[in-house]
Amino acid sequence: MARDRYIQIRLTSDEMAEIKKRAGGITTSSFLRQLALEQPVPQPSPKPTKIVYSADPELVREVNRIGININQIAKHANEGQEVSNAVLIALLNLQASLDKALASSMPDDR
Repeated sequence: MARDRYIQIRLTSDEMAEIKKRAGGITTSSFLRQLALEQPVPQPSPKPTKIVYSADPELVREVNRIGININQIAKHANEGQEVSNAVLIALLNLQASLDKALASSMPDDR
């Protein structure tokens, strides 16, 4: 059946935003039609909450520098060149320090 009739209504910006929010994944027209004709209106699926973490910019730069150094060591090892035990021990110590710092900076509500 072709829909050849329309209804025009005036809304405020806030009202329009609320209707679009309630419509969820269906069109505003379909939502209002189903609502007016007492047809079942599907509930919008909840949007996942995005967690944003903040970090000290200097810490981020330092971790970046460490990552660059680790990549250089990996490249060196992958080329068949020997990596000294002192470098490997330093990497293990670095990992332990990073793990400890990360554990102490994490919130307790995990």
